[in-house]
Amino acid sequence: MKISVLCIVALAMPAALAQWEPDVRLTAHDSSAHTSFSNTRSIAVGPDSTVHVFWYDGRDGQQGEIYYKRSTDNGTTWSDDVRLTRSSGVSEDPCVARSGDSLHLVWYDTRDNVWGEVYYKRSLDAGLTWSEDLRLTSDSAYSRNPVVAADGRLVHMVWDDEGRQNPGPEIYYLCSTDAGVTWSAPLRLTYAQHESWYPGIALSGGCVHVAWRDWRDRSFEVWYKRSTDRGLTWDSVDTRLSEDLTKGSYNPVLAASGNAVHVIWWDTRHVPFELYYRRSLDSGASWDQETRLTVDSSGSYNPAVAADGPNVHVFWEALAEYLPEIMYKFSTDNGTTWSPDTQLTPRPGAYAVSPSCAVQGPALHLIWTDFRDHERGQVYYKRNLTGNTVGMEDSREAERLPRNAATIAHGSMVLTGGEELWLRDITGRRVMLLQPGLNVISALAPGVYFSGPGNRCVVKIR
Repeated sequence: MKISVLCIVALAMPAALAQWEPDVRLTAHDSSAHTSFSNTRSIAVGPDSTVHVFWYDGRDGQQGEIYYKRSTDNGTTWSDDVRLTRSSGVSEDPCVARSGDSLHLVWYDTRDNVWGEVYYKRSLDAGLTWSEDLRLTSDSAYSRNPVVAADGRLVHMVWDDEGRQNPGPEIYYLCSTDAGVTWSAPLRLTYAQHESWYPGIALSGGCVHVAWRDWRDRSFEVWYKRSTDRGLTWDSVDTRLSEDLTKGSYNPVLAASGNAVHVIWWDTRHVPFELYYRRSLDSGASWDQETRLTVDSSGSYNPAVAADGPNVHVFWEALAEYLPEIMYKFSTDNGTTWSPDTQLTPRPGAYAVSPSCAVQGPALHLIWTDFRDHERGQVYYKRNLTGNTVGMEDSREAERLPRNAATIAHGSMVLTGGEELWLRDITGRRVMLLQPGLNVISALAPGVYFSGPGNRCVVKIR
């Protein structure tokens, strides 16, 4: 077995290894199939590289039902479609949160109320079996746009609600402390006496971050509040994140990793629309100035975002030849600098909308609704298995592999640094703990492995 070690600086890694693979059509039924609106995440990836995808579908004469499929090999092959709802009304806009092998799903449903309510179900075995549907809201008007996040047995859900004696829709919050078995009473988060819509949610540590669009200043703007104690108490004062009061700022999406919180929205201060970005590096206590993220005369809107360590990945819709396509850009330094825009669906004559993304280890996963093959839309998938190699999972650990201090001989690696480190495969899965001294790695399969600070070292085994 011949083993060689190549060490690559962190900033060069994304350009060298980031390769988007061809598009894959996930649905093939002769009906409409749609991913959720962009502020609602309808894809999740487990630590075992299982990819979970949700959408709503009009097959079999239904107005709309929630469907699911999964891949257990990082998106290489896929299961059959599984119908999760059997509603007499419309079930749409699923949003999922993953914690370990548990999947928590919420969606909008009109089976009991023409205005719609929020329903929930869960799987505790990585999507193999599912609980019965559970109605989470009960209102005389509508409850819609639910988003969910999970951490351990804690599940957090926010939505916009009109009918609880509100003058307009307001943002409400529910929490489960037992992995979705029981739920708290609804807690009203906004009291602006005007429309508060389309919330987004993100978790990091003990903080719950929520942002939404709000009419309190007589134009739609992006507002934010947080809980620093896992939803027990909330900021008494809301924070406005968008700074222009003459046009409108819409539908924020959030991602959080460590102390960094990233909020992105689409904004009409530049005709027709552009993406704006704002970050906090202290868990939402203070915020940097907003930044214009796109400059495109055709329009940029409906973003989706994922964060892992210092890496931030943004996807959105942009008009290309008068039809929307999916665009992408990334930052490897917590949003300080950004890559150029990349068009991921460069096809004239069709259009692609509603991206939803997830990151796990070095891999990026993307789904969207695409009309290239079907006039009513189908679900498509794309992956990049090495697009997140800088700052992979657990990159905060003190891993050390000095570039001049590792030698390879006869199927063994001699680590002369003073600390342990993990060797990971291409999916980000830990495969071997390396310790100072001799490590026998001849049992590893030929391939590429990552390690070192920021995963800058690439170990190639042939």
